[in-house]
Amino acid sequence: MGAGAPAVVVLHGHRSTRANHGDFCTRLAAAGISALALDLRGHGDSEGVTDAGMPGDVVAALDALHDRGAGPLGIRGSSLGGYLALLASTHPHVRAVAALCPANNLRLLTRYPQYEWARHLPLVDTVVRDTGVARGYWHARGDEIVPWAQTMALHQITPQPKHLHVAMGGDHRSLQHDPQIQDQTVGWLASHLLVSE
Repeated sequence: MGAGAPAVVVLHGHRSTRANHGDFCTRLAAAGISALALDLRGHGDSEGVTDAGMPGDVVAALDALHDRGAGPLGIRGSSLGGYLALLASTHPHVRAVAALCPANNLRLLTRYPQYEWARHLPLVDTVVRDTGVARGYWHARGDEIVPWAQTMALHQITPQPKHLHVAMGGDHRSLQHDPQIQDQTVGWLASHLLVSE
């Protein structure tokens, strides 16, 4: 990672790992953007349990990239990772967030009781804040876990700059590895991160 070069934190979903997102990290690198893919606590090679420290882990990753000299920062998250990415969108060095089929706190609580810590962390309180951060949303209409209308509602209350792409069909995981969606999200992140101040 060159000094001042942009970087993106890549966040997986529940029961996934960072290894599942190597294809996206490769596309970021080809666009001149460094990637840091995390194993969220309790997933992959990370120890611990899925507790209230998860949002702080994302902030710590962003801080570490900034401390190592990275330039503008972005986040790309899927499902649980999309939820965490949007929560972290108010970080002072984040310029753009791409959220794919993002969960919300109530959806997490309904499906996974261990996410009790998320009860008091609704996305609405974060995404309505006009911080100048670009927030992009991608969702498949065939998502069987998170209703696509939930993402449309988030987009409606998000201030500019923002983006929404609703894909016909698909399922909760189909957009993560769709080459066209990957190109779109990399291009969108690059448009906000590879800019002169």
